[in-house]
Order: sequence, then structure tokens, then C-alpha cells
Amino acid sequence: MSLTREMQQKIYESLNDANTQVKFLQDQVLLLDNEKSDWDNAISKVDGELFGEIQLVNRAIDDVKDAYSVRFTGVNSCRSNLFWMMTGINSSPTPKQLTFKAVELNENGYTDVVEAGGGNVLGVGVTFFHYLDPASGILTTSPTNAVTGAEQGVSPYPPYFTHDADTYRFGSEPKNYYGLKYYLYPYQKDIGVTFVTSFIGTVSPGSNLLTVMSPVGSTGQDPSISPIYNAGQIITCDKEGVFSSTTRIIGITTATADLAQIPTTGAAGVVTTNVSTVNIISVDPSAGLGVSAFDSISFSVLDNPTTGPVGGAFSDVTSNGEVYKASQKYHAVPSTSNLGGEGATFSVFTSPSGGIATVGIATTMGGIALDVIGNGGEGYSVGERITIAGTSIGMGAGTTANDVTFTLKNIREGRMRFGFHLHDDPSYWPKPENPQTVGIMQTANLGIGGRIVLDNSGDPKGAQGWDPQLLNYEIPMDLSNPRVLTKVVEPSVGADKSFWMVGFQTAPIFQSNRVSAGDPTGSIDSNALGALLETLSACDTSVDTPINNAIGVLTTKEASFNDQDGRNKTLLDAANALREERNELCNRIWGNRIGIGDLNKKITRYESLRGFINDEEVEEVIG
Repeated sequence: MSLTREMQQKIYESLNDANTQVKFLQDQVLLLDNEKSDWDNAISKVDGELFGEIQLVNRAIDDVKDAYSVRFTGVNSCRSNLFWMMTGINSSPTPKQLTFKAVELNENGYTDVVEAGGGNVLGVGVTFFHYLDPASGILTTSPTNAVTGAEQGVSPYPPYFTHDADTYRFGSEPKNYYGLKYYLYPYQKDIGVTFVTSFIGTVSPGSNLLTVMSPVGSTGQDPSISPIYNAGQIITCDKEGVFSSTTRIIGITTATADLAQIPTTGAAGVVTTNVSTVNIISVDPSAGLGVSAFDSISFSVLDNPTTGPVGGAFSDVTSNGEVYKASQKYHAVPSTSNLGGEGATFSVFTSPSGGIATVGIATTMGGIALDVIGNGGEGYSVGERITIAGTSIGMGAGTTANDVTFTLKNIREGRMRFGFHLHDDPSYWPKPENPQTVGIMQTANLGIGGRIVLDNSGDPKGAQGWDPQLLNYEIPMDLSNPRVLTKVVEPSVGADKSFWMVGFQTAPIFQSNRVSAGDPTGSIDSNALGALLETLSACDTSVDTPINNAIGVLTTKEASFNDQDGRNKTLLDAANALREERNELCNRIWGNRIGIGDLNKKITRYESLRGFINDEEVEEVIG
């Protein structure tokens, strides 16, 4: 037997053995996932019971909010939900001249009005705004959100007010909701789940640039080698109307952003700056509605659910005509993609006249085909646009005119099923415990997470990812200045707050007449601001009694939830004990998926080698 035939036989045996192992591991994944389903069902039932009890309390909280809203209805309302925001100041005359606009209390803490600008006299960095205090008639300031409120603290000048995390919601009384906070590691996700991570983000209306409001590196990933965000991934937003159709990542860059306006996102500043290097994600299509730092809205990143190696069917190939070197045959030609695929190589033939066929491949016509060594890469999806640079097939640099492009019509699955796409360096393989996502359980995701805790912190709901292995480590905030550090802490995620609109005992007036939201004033002397407020009559019992009754019901339900002879605590402990058993199975599934990915790397290598060994020129040399 010739040496070539012996090597071909060894390669065949290695391929057969590796494919057999892949099939075995894929079967094990399915068996373990089926075994896990019993634990999933039990966990979901316990979570559902706890979630139902929590909803009873939260609905009672909302009942109080609804009872308060009655104060603002009718002609003879006993409370006002309007206040005067200062929109202009002229310091030249004596006394000063001020202008105001009537602003309405709302669910957003008036932040939509503050952000809209329109002449609002705002503080430095839009951290506070001026308004006429409805209780005292004194011109004062309000922080724009909870973070800046906590930072501003006690005013050093009269009336010596104190700002905290809730004073930006003046006119409202905060009440913390209850919720189940979950902690989810990658290895704990179901095999069919494509969720990657969540983050607090910002985007402008009509823009395709999404800012990730947490420092690069806080998730523990090396963005240059194993980035957490990749082209082709799907982006969703918790705020309805931001993305109206399936939205994908088409590019990732970095920039700097001021993180002072949002709750902690896995990092807490230990220096005087809040400017950080963050990821800027380009998406397609562009956003509809905008999201600001005030909102603390969560975005989720999902992997494309159906990806794999390049299949053999392409769309019509686009080239630059008969401008290429004639009668050439190129193998192992690299490519790039507009989405998440990588690693595929191709064969390119040129015709005797220097052209590349639109469809098919032949020495007389030219054309494109998946490389003879069988390297279809990984992570490709149907509809993905592939580009082969003209420089890779002998054309000069400096122009893209000679690039060759085509679109994938199919992908191969089979041996890639359940397997991870693995980097050549094992230290950059997917990490089972990085990043961790912290979020609040909803009806749609009962059973989520490897651990849950009861939350009543009042922190915002936006789910966020971080690397718990970096806890209390100091990482660079600004990659261009490694001396600027921040301490990594767990993200501030909670069940959020209800804001009962208590309203004001005074109503805004102008020239002795009641005003509506948005109405402006003319110029007012700074010593005549008292003429802008009218005192309202006290609320009668028909209004206050329902409020007191609703508060009484809430107090009873809250006490029952927190007591019940420890029943809810027992359910919580049971849910976590069940999760521990499920986590064991999840770990085994993860190990099998790593094994599948590693075997597929070997199979690709064997297929490449087989392609070379079967080449006539190579066979002639080896003998």
C-alpha cells in the first residue's frame, strides 16, 4: 500500500471515530436535558406559587396608587398634580425676571419633560433642574434621577433641603415593590435558549447607535479575542417601540460615556470621574423610540438561533467582470461576513478570459465554491453576505471594486448541533460562569436562574450582566488612561418602586387663573413668586377614606406575605435547593457541549488534511 493510501486510511479512521464521538455527546446532551425537565417543572411550580403571592402584595401597592389618583379628578380637586418648572432667568433687572412652565406629575418622574429641554434651566451635566416648591413658594432644585439625588445630598444654602434617591420624585411617595431576583450563569441556560446577556443602554430616536452603559471589561471578557457582543446577534429592548422588527448587531466600536446618570452597572466609582470606555453597538434597523440614561431600560443580546458552517448553495456571485488574472485556480481563500460567521474558506476559479461565473464553478467559466478542504467555518446564517477581497485573488490593494460577494442560501448543521464555537486558545473558550446576568423574574421566565432571592430594595428592574469573579477588583474606567480605576460591584437590580402621586396642596396659577400642563408664564419678578400658587381646600373623607382603606389592606397583605409561619421562606429555600440539583445536570450538559465543539475543530482539521492528501499534486509528491 502506498504512503498516500495509508495516510488516507488513518484520516478516514480518525474522522469516523470523531464523528462517532460527536453523535454520542449529542445524544448525552438530549438525555441530560430530558432528565433536567423534571427539575424544571418542579422549580417552575414553586416559583409560580411564590410569584403569585408576590403579585398579591404588588397589586395592593397599586391599589393605593389608584386611590391617590382620585384626588386629582373633578372640577373641585383637592390636590394638584402640577408644579412650575423654571424655563428662563434674566439677572440684569432688579429684581430678577423669571419664566416658568407648568409640568405634570407622571410615571417617569418628569424626566421626559426635563430631557426635552425647550428652555429649561438645567444644572451642570443635566443633573438637576429648578422649580417653584409648591409647599413653600421658594425657588429650589430637583435632581434629575435617583443617582444624582443621592450624590447631591444636603444643600449648602437656604432652604438647606436634603436630596436623596427619591427626592427627584417630589409630589410622590415611593413604595418598594416585591420581586424575585435571579442570578443566571451561561451554563444554567437551556440548550435551546440563545440569550447571551443584558445591559442598561441608551439610544436616540431614529439612531442605529446603541450605547452600552457599563465599562468595557466589567463582564470579564476580552473584547479583542472573545467579545461578548458580535455582529449578527439579535438585540431586544424592554421598552416597547424602541425596536419594531428583528434588530441585529452590525458593528461594535468603543467610545467614552458618563455613567453618573444611571444606577451601578457592575462597577462603582472609586475616583472622582464617571467617564468610562463603553461599547457602542451599531444595529439594523435603526431605533424607533429613544432610551435615555434616566430610564434605566434593559437591552438583551441573543445569539442567532440557527447558525452553522457554510452550505454549498449561494446566491448569484457579484464580481468586477473579466478583470481578473486568466485561468487561475485559488484554494483556501479567506472571506469576511456582514454578520456573525467566520472561518469559511473558498475556491475561486477564473475563466480563460479572466472572469468569474455568476453561478457554478469550472475551469472554462470560473466561479466560486466552498473550499475543497471542506472548511465551512462556524456561526453563519442563511442570508449572510460573504465577501472575498480582491487582494486575496491577485488583484491590487487600495480598492474594493474587485471584491467578490455572494449571499448564503443554506448552512450545514449535523455535527455542529449543540457544540460551541471554540477559539484556538482554550483560555478563551466560553466560560460557564461568565457573564452572570442579574434580573427580576417575570411571568414569562418562571424557573429562570441558578439562584433566586426575595427583593424589596426598590432598585430599577433593568437586567444587567457582569463578571462576579471581578467582585471588588479595580478595573480601568477609561482604557486610554489605566490609572483611572473603578471597583467592580454587583449590579443594582431590583423589583422597582411604585410612586403614589400624593400631589400638592397648592395649584399653579397665572394672572389669577388655573393653568394646564405645558402652559408658560410671562416674565415674573423674583420677589413676586407667591402670586403663582393658589392654596386648595383640604380633601374630604370621601376621598381620603378609600386611600386609608387601601393602605390598611396593603399593610395586612404585606404582613401576611412576610409571616405565614415562614411558608414563603420555605418555598424560596426549596426553589433554590431544587436549582442546585438542576445546576449539576446543567454543568454536565455544558461539558458535553464543549466536547462537541472541540471534536468539531478536530474534524475540520482532518477534513482539511484529507483535502490536501487527495490533491493530485500532493499525492504525487508523497507517493
